[in-house]
Amino acid sequence: MKLWQSLTGIAALIFCGTSLAFTVQLWISMPAGLGGQVVAGATAVALELCKFSFAPLGLWLRSQGQASGYALLCLWPLLVVISIVATVGFLATHSDEQQQRSTRNSQEYQALQQQLNSLQQQINTLNGLINTDANNGYRQRAINTAAQLSTMEAERTQLIEKLSTIEQTPSTHSAFSSLASILNKDPAKVQHIGFLALAIITDIVGLVALLAFNAAATVAKRTTAPLQQPETVETQPLHTTHLSEEQQQLAQRIRSGEFGHKPVMRNIINEMRLRHGTVKPVFDALQQAGALNKNGRGYFLASQGGLPNG
Repeated sequence: MKLWQSLTGIAALIFCGTSLAFTVQLWISMPAGLGGQVVAGATAVALELCKFSFAPLGLWLRSQGQASGYALLCLWPLLVVISIVATVGFLATHSDEQQQRSTRNSQEYQALQQQLNSLQQQINTLNGLINTDANNGYRQRAINTAAQLSTMEAERTQLIEKLSTIEQTPSTHSAFSSLASILNKDPAKVQHIGFLALAIITDIVGLVALLAFNAAATVAKRTTAPLQQPETVETQPLHTTHLSEEQQQLAQRIRSGEFGHKPVMRNIINEMRLRHGTVKPVFDALQQAGALNKNGRGYFLASQGGLPNG
């Protein structure tokens, strides 16, 4: 196997593995219980495997004349879109979680959180003093303390709102923020477009690399291991080189005697569901090559000698 084939195969495995991991992680993050996560993960794996196999399998079935190949080729784009959406969702969710962790670890957030904790302790202390004064008959002092408590509770509300504002402030990755400033665009939109582009590259390039590697491996296999012909059949003459691959295969089958000593064109057309314009050139080429002889309107194999009876 050549180096470029190996590199393409490795790239295909990496891209397909990445797409599979993104899709599975997003699906298992949606259900709550372990059972639901297992089912969701298995479903995601099945969808990804179908995405990888439907295109080559559909093309092969279509080349064999099977209508099911068209169904697979119609479903394949839908699976690709689902995979792309899942990849975008995973990237967006992972980015939001990372930004939230970064925000909560920032100095501003930590300082506000410490102020809130300290204020909460003071409020708890004042509540205890109010209850003690009220129980001991110091009503006026309890009222004054309650007024001070109201002020602290208002401050606590303001701190909570500040923390909530910091957490809910949309943030983007530094790379997308820099690109947004250059383009003078909304950073959140630029990040979303960037995630979409990464998802498309991951899925589409991975699939294309997989198809290319498969095609290269098939060609290499045909080159290194040519089709073995029966010993009784001579090497294909030059008279059939102008035929298509399908017609050449049919010519080999006729010459090998698969359709009998006297192959009938109409029977072959009906049996293989081919057109007259496909089979007739094969008979003409075999007759020109001397593999078939014609007697009236019938044909017989020259390699087996003799004339057809009747």
